[in-house]
Amino acid sequence: MEARKAIDNLGETFRRARQTSGMTLETAARRAEVTKGYLSKVESGRAMPSIAVISKLADVYRVTLSDLFMPEGQRSPISLVRADERTLINKNGSELGYVYEFASMMKRNPRAEVFFLTLPILEGADPPRFRHSGEEIILLLEGRMRFEYGGMEFEMAPGDCIQFDANIEHHGVAVGATPAKAFVITIPERRDASAKP
Repeated sequence: MEARKAIDNLGETFRRARQTSGMTLETAARRAEVTKGYLSKVESGRAMPSIAVISKLADVYRVTLSDLFMPEGQRSPISLVRADERTLINKNGSELGYVYEFASMMKRNPRAEVFFLTLPILEGADPPRFRHSGEEIILLLEGRMRFEYGGMEFEMAPGDCIQFDANIEHHGVAVGATPAKAFVITIPERRDASAKP
């Protein structure tokens, strides 16, 4: 599958996106809030970026995750991704135990992207924090989750749904004895593709 190939070659994918955007390594690193050395390692395949860094880089390059992981010629007006066909965003399948499954990569010009997220029980570890353009919706499917957003904290139970502007720092962690599972929709900010950052 093309999406799996793109994730396996994530460094090359990000190098192409940066070059297409016309940015230097230094400029891209500064805008993504990472070091130039780290971004160089990502592009050469010597470092696997976290989902937070992947999101920031997509934002910096003004592309969606679908743009990164599925070539335009491979998309169609409809996307059906079976439960066993979801693509893990992070190569090793976990990031502090977080599992991100991309479930909407086949649709041409999507206005939203769909993920299934498993949140682990963290004991003393700092969870990944996110801040990106657009809007996000999280529907908790299983377990309980503590969600922090711009200094506010919410505890969510199965069936609870939260929708928010994603440019405010946010993160979630499972609470209780079991991991939490959520259905996540991100609605990227649509930008003029011809506009330079």
